[in-house]
Amino acid sequence: MLLERNANLYAQQLWGEFLTMAKKTFKIKGNLAEALGDTVSSAKNNAGELHIEAIPLRKIQLDPDNPRDLILTFDDIYQDISKADGMYERKCNEKESLGSLAKSIKEQGIINPILVYKHNDKYRLIAGERRTLASILAEKEDIPAKILTTRPKSLEMSLLQWIENIEREDLTLWERFRNLEKILLSYAEKQSVSTKDVSPAEISRLLGCSLQQAVNYRHILNSTDELKKHIESGKVKNIEKAAYISSSPLELQDMLIQSCINGFTLSELKRQARGISLDSKAKDKSENPMKINFGTTDNTFAAKTIIDTVLEHKNFQHFSDKFRGVCWDDHKSIATAFRQLVKLLEQHNRG
Repeated sequence: MLLERNANLYAQQLWGEFLTMAKKTFKIKGNLAEALGDTVSSAKNNAGELHIEAIPLRKIQLDPDNPRDLILTFDDIYQDISKADGMYERKCNEKESLGSLAKSIKEQGIINPILVYKHNDKYRLIAGERRTLASILAEKEDIPAKILTTRPKSLEMSLLQWIENIEREDLTLWERFRNLEKILLSYAEKQSVSTKDVSPAEISRLLGCSLQQAVNYRHILNSTDELKKHIESGKVKNIEKAAYISSSPLELQDMLIQSCINGFTLSELKRQARGISLDSKAKDKSENPMKINFGTTDNTFAAKTIIDTVLEHKNFQHFSDKFRGVCWDDHKSIATAFRQLVKLLEQHNRG
């Protein structure tokens, strides 16, 4: 069933509205707006090459570069999941998670068309994998799709997927990470730089997000393999917590990861890290002190004996005149004398 109404005008209107919506909804600016603008311009310059149409579900293929991490395939739904499949349990869980969406599609249809591009006589997904899988589960024959006749450039593809997916409530941190990783890789290649050279300010301009959010993304992109493993498994799922762990000293990260898994809030993680850091500093000071503490005593005899013993040494006898006025019954006078003796010994040592 063809839903296209004058491909040229409809394509321009569709993508013009899409870009306007994206800018308003996601506060898109900078390179992202520019990249999407190029896509719209491409539609205007290629009349009839971008349209909306209901396409057969069996003609849709997964994009191998799609950042989503579902392992459930179309065949798993069409033919059912084999119990001999090594990922049987996970695939069953993913299929079950599509149940409510499939029910909604069966009752109301697809509200937001998927996004695809033409690939020979098939269509490859840019965005909308869950909607496609759920439609198959709902036993639909076709699905409404926004169609590009050619595959977008790498950066444009990643940005379009980001926009399509960013407000999905079920989008995991790992999926967001993978999508962001692709965007930065494409952007870095375009700028002829390393992904590590892409600053938070550039990420902010690219995605239209706040600078703080961009800083968080940068930390997550720099995270260790251990932290990434827990993000992928879904045990660490909060952006702010993951970013804080990644930015913490390496020796604290295993502890913070475990605390995060155990349900610590961000504030609790910060307090825990600060407490460990303070304990560590105190331990360092006690184990490797920069200054020597001689301790304290209220026994004037002990203090006088220490000072007299030092002054009796042949190398320090010439200091004796400086201590003739000390009142040995006065704690304050003795304390002053002791500090003076230490200072004289330091000067003598420096020569």
